[in-house]
Amino acid sequence: MTTFLALLALLHPSPAYAAAPPAGARVLTVCDDVQDPLTLDPHKQFAEKNHTLLQQVYEGLVRFDAQGRIEPALAVSWKREGPLRMRFRLREGVRFHNGEPFDAEAVRFTVARYLDPKTGFPALGFIGSLDKVEIVDEHTVDVLTKFPDGLLLNRLAGFILIVPPRLMKEKGEDALERVPIGTGPFRFERWDRGRALSLSRNETYWSRGFPKVSGLVFKFIPTAGQLKALLSGEIDIATELAGTQTTEAMRSGLLKVIKAPSFYTVTGSLDSSSAPLADKRVRQALNYAVNTEELIRYDLLGNGREIATVTMAGEEGHNPRLKPYPYDLRKARALLKEAGYEKGFPLKTLVKVQGERAAKIIGEHLAKIGVALNVNLITDAEVVKALTGERWDMFIAGCPDPMAHSYFIQSIYLYGHSPYRVAKNTAYDALLEEMVATLDDARRRELAEDLDRYMYDEALLLFLYQRVKTYGVAKDVDFTPSITGMPYFFGVSKGGGS
Repeated sequence: MTTFLALLALLHPSPAYAAAPPAGARVLTVCDDVQDPLTLDPHKQFAEKNHTLLQQVYEGLVRFDAQGRIEPALAVSWKREGPLRMRFRLREGVRFHNGEPFDAEAVRFTVARYLDPKTGFPALGFIGSLDKVEIVDEHTVDVLTKFPDGLLLNRLAGFILIVPPRLMKEKGEDALERVPIGTGPFRFERWDRGRALSLSRNETYWSRGFPKVSGLVFKFIPTAGQLKALLSGEIDIATELAGTQTTEAMRSGLLKVIKAPSFYTVTGSLDSSSAPLADKRVRQALNYAVNTEELIRYDLLGNGREIATVTMAGEEGHNPRLKPYPYDLRKARALLKEAGYEKGFPLKTLVKVQGERAAKIIGEHLAKIGVALNVNLITDAEVVKALTGERWDMFIAGCPDPMAHSYFIQSIYLYGHSPYRVAKNTAYDALLEEMVATLDDARRRELAEDLDRYMYDEALLLFLYQRVKTYGVAKDVDFTPSITGMPYFFGVSKGGGS
């Protein structure tokens, strides 16, 4: 593998200077969110849209390509040196946007800052296997883990973005809050709060010929106004085009609509430790009672796929032999009767505001078997406090997969150490930890698929759908969506730039 990765690195060398911008390169304008990011410091955020923006400026040792495969970024190759140690050879000749050289100390400093509780990285639990970084030489580091971690590369690709240590030491903890300084293909220019954040082409980027546009602007536009912005040419890409707008977009002759499956699912997390959901038959009944085909039609206007669990095709660990629970009210009622709940019951349900429509449809389905959802709406920022502050029967929310592995979404909802779980399942935790600690790739995949089956057989969650993302794109823009739903824009061309 390292030979292949070294070859990839040769195809994207570290030049003393980058090639000139491609002929015809233009500014690309994107609407990926309706509001400003919370912060421009990558170590203080854990939000899909925030991370998408920042990964245009910052880079990690490795990253995901559009298909979710790991590829080199600031590391050109890597090799496991033991169960707790992986060695990375770093890309030479790379500088941060302020001129500071990228080297082994930058990697060591970055990982230490992520792991320091004082930093306040919200996803600290998902990089908890990391122990420290040891410097071998200026361009070689060893990443050490606390236990054998078969998902180390996925964690690094999904979460770790390298920051400049000298700048941080000179200017302090808040140095990157409003002005991000990375090594990535785009440099920060300005932030017009409430309107837009502007980036320019990194003229010394290590990958020749990239980015393909001279600038990148993120505009923050309410959902209702995004199609108008596309049609007027104000923006080139809307990454969340509403299903109700696709027909008008295509009829305009100015736009193309791209639909692509993404590693994103909506599910219901169930309290399997308390009655009535402690009974597997009850959990199975809920899955039989939800008409996922109808849910996809009315919640997503058809832009979704039925799935058997919360894992999806393309993710390592997805078990392709599992089939979605069929819609079967008769079976659902029979299971409830067998479990002693023929008359049904109420479920105290927490719902993220983005899932309000899905929850309403699910509630209508479950009412047919006597199950009443007592819905409490909550914002994303308030979820953890609500989940840890009181007991809930069910938590309905959507979740992306930044790690391109079945582990992430499963563990968000089920792992005993996740702040988003509503119950502990020690058997599940043991199976998950065994899978993660397995370094043999084939054996780890086998264990992950077994874990997927266990989750399915036990009906540990309410299994719903995989989202198909719909993008509105100007006709002169060449854009390939990312399966993670969090694209890089350095490869996008506009108006003939190539």
